[in-house]
Amino acid sequence: MKKDYKNDSKKLTEALGGKENIKKVFHCMTRLRFYLNDKSKIDKDSINSLSEVSGINWHNDQLQIIVGNDVNEMYKELLALGAPSDDNSSDIETNSKGIVSKVVDSITGCMTPMIPALTAAGMIKVVLTLLTTFNLVETTSSSYQVINFIGDVAFYFMPFLIAANAAKVFHVNQALALIIAGVFLHPNFTAMIASQDPISLFGLPITKFSYAYSVIPVILMVWIMSYIEKLVDKITPRIFKLILNPTLIMLISAPIALIVVGPLGGLIGDWLAVAINFLSTKLGFVIVGILGATFPFIVMTGMHHALTPIGLNAIATGGADKLIFVSQVCSNIAQSGASLAVAVKSKDKDMKQLASASGISALMGITEPALYGVTLKLKRPVIAASIAAGIGGIVGGILQVSLYIAQNSIMAIPAFIGEAGMGNLLAGVIMIIVSFVASFILTILFGFKDINLEEKKN
Repeated sequence: MKKDYKNDSKKLTEALGGKENIKKVFHCMTRLRFYLNDKSKIDKDSINSLSEVSGINWHNDQLQIIVGNDVNEMYKELLALGAPSDDNSSDIETNSKGIVSKVVDSITGCMTPMIPALTAAGMIKVVLTLLTTFNLVETTSSSYQVINFIGDVAFYFMPFLIAANAAKVFHVNQALALIIAGVFLHPNFTAMIASQDPISLFGLPITKFSYAYSVIPVILMVWIMSYIEKLVDKITPRIFKLILNPTLIMLISAPIALIVVGPLGGLIGDWLAVAINFLSTKLGFVIVGILGATFPFIVMTGMHHALTPIGLNAIATGGADKLIFVSQVCSNIAQSGASLAVAVKSKDKDMKQLASASGISALMGITEPALYGVTLKLKRPVIAASIAAGIGGIVGGILQVSLYIAQNSIMAIPAFIGEAGMGNLLAGVIMIIVSFVASFILTILFGFKDINLEEKKN
């Protein structure tokens, strides 16, 4: 059945109190995010009755409507109806938020917009891995080298992607934020790092760190730049601001970045890697199981995006991730298994359709439709999926599964191929099968109270 995005968007706008009640709307991968003028004007029942909507979630003053794969189409129709947008979609409201919430929202704002780039890069690396595994491309050929660097670009120049997003989050001039990322990655500086000679700036030592693939140094530096910009703007005469402001900001920011913030961010990244290794060593397979089991509830808080830099840092520093993305694969596959089990067992036609689509979506790494629209709504399936993800995580931990590319879906299978050889691929496949089958069976065994979606809508 063809979806009527225009009509649903119109109904959604009315349920939100009209376009006049919408202060700002933007979206992430699966959710429409609204800031409203008056919360009391919204009609939750009308919103939940829409076929495109899987659920509603409040995060401080932000209303999040879970839509899933159709979020972009709904967003376009909302804009066409006059809903006010904000190009700074990473912008965050900071009033009445605690420090933890601010940090999580800031990291989310920096990381979420670049997910498509990382997904594309990861899939290109997966394709290259398959080409070499089946001897279709020689590793010594120029074709291999070209495809390899194309797949590496988004990861190597990740500081630029982060700087662009962080500039929106922290209200910093985007061009200056990108230049700071360039300071970290300039070929001359990279060559100086690789040399044996010490580096200093007017006698102040610059610690040698490689900032390619890095996450934390740029986020910290752009955040500090937000204060430097305000300070410089206060002290410069109005007539000279156009020239003095960017010049002074760069003259102050660049040395701080190279001498203090860059090395500090690099150390934090190293400490995170050490902490992950410590947890993996001391708790072994248990920590993978615990994280896998709790991931659905972490997603509900929005904190799963805050874990992404830790996983990326593990890949950048150690070549592979054995915890964050591995446990996320278990959780997402388990959500798929539970949702598809609901599709099989449910007697309601609409629930079958929703659960089937959501299950396939979860298999590809987009779990919000399955989580909010199916498993959490039916209660027992989310428990079954959580237990199954924990079991899958334990299996993955025991088999010491490693992911060499950031992936969180069934597409992780080729990403298991790496230094550990084909044995790691087999272990990863076993982990995925266990997560899916356990979730499917447990959902059937636990059962659930079937919901007639059409009756609920009416």
